[in-house]
Amino acid sequence: MPVTTADSCAKDTVAPWVKPDPLATALRVEGWVRKPQEISTGELDAMEGCLVRDLDVICTWDGSHGVLPPVRAVFLGDLIIRAQPAFEQRVDYKRTAIVAEGRGTYRALYSWGEIFNSPLGRGIVVAYAQDGTPLPDDKGTFVLFSRHDVATGPRYVQGLRRIELVKVW
Repeated sequence: MPVTTADSCAKDTVAPWVKPDPLATALRVEGWVRKPQEISTGELDAMEGCLVRDLDVICTWDGSHGVLPPVRAVFLGDLIIRAQPAFEQRVDYKRTAIVAEGRGTYRALYSWGEIFNSPLGRGIVVAYAQDGTPLPDDKGTFVLFSRHDVATGPRYVQGLRRIELVKVW
């Protein structure tokens, strides 16, 4: 029986009568947090961040989609800490999932452990600028990706709108 693989790099066919999602003007960080956030690109620019070069968007379905131009980004973990997770017990981090939602309700899932307790964590970033200007409209205002994934495409979230902390149990 054939298995269908879906990721953000798949070629989407949009019906001509469907209006595209408007670009998000702020990134929401919400869910199981004490201080929900609506963060603008200006606020991201004021945070400590990094310049990401040479990210090859590699999809599980059809391989490389090419290398992105350098982008300015901030670490996902820093945005989560800024929202102050609403943990009540010392071990609540173990029951936390992070869901990143983008254009067309595309979602990627992260665990607390991979963001805060693994070498992968500092490579999970939210990009918001390219060459000192906003990202191209086809990417959206914000893009999330994990630089150290083997296949970077499946968790490459274009048009990022929301990051939600979810209490799993």
